[in-house]
Amino acid sequence: MAELLFYCKFSATALTGCWPSGGSSSSEQTKNAVKTALKAAVEQSEDSYNLVENKALSVNARAILEAYLEEVEAGYTDVFEPQNVTHIWPTDVTVGDDGFGTAVFSMPENAVDPQAWKRAANALVANFLYYYQYNGNTVEYCVEIVKQEAADGQGEAADYMVIFAKKHDGEEGGEIWTPPAL
Repeated sequence: MAELLFYCKFSATALTGCWPSGGSSSSEQTKNAVKTALKAAVEQSEDSYNLVENKALSVNARAILEAYLEEVEAGYTDVFEPQNVTHIWPTDVTVGDDGFGTAVFSMPENAVDPQAWKRAANALVANFLYYYQYNGNTVEYCVEIVKQEAADGQGEAADYMVIFAKKHDGEEGGEIWTPPAL
């Protein structure tokens, strides 16, 4: 029932913008909490990743979210709840000529606390980063908050945490292996 409510609510909304990037704003604190949780998960992982944040990629966040939510509406993926997620299936999204592996999360109550993002970070490390590494173990990623306003201006706005990694096809380790057709 909750999923149906989400889909109904989703279909009545339109994307309108990103939060501003201020030094100590709650959006910056929330993004920092995600990055802190992600780095801690990498440190505790058996796999070693060199996370390289590319803030310049944030200009793509709205287009990435729009494409991702189309996949949600089609039933191909979900908006994950960061405190309940155990597995993440990477969703590839193309913006312009660039491909991005993407996961989108709802915002928890205590979003500025890295502990709120611990399960999400562990799932990203276990099931996501591997597909987007290049030059050995480097992952170029971005964390952005995108606000979605109601289309009619009357409904509730929703904020999403958009975490995406750039695909580096053709670079060492940047290609996703596809099994041969039988």
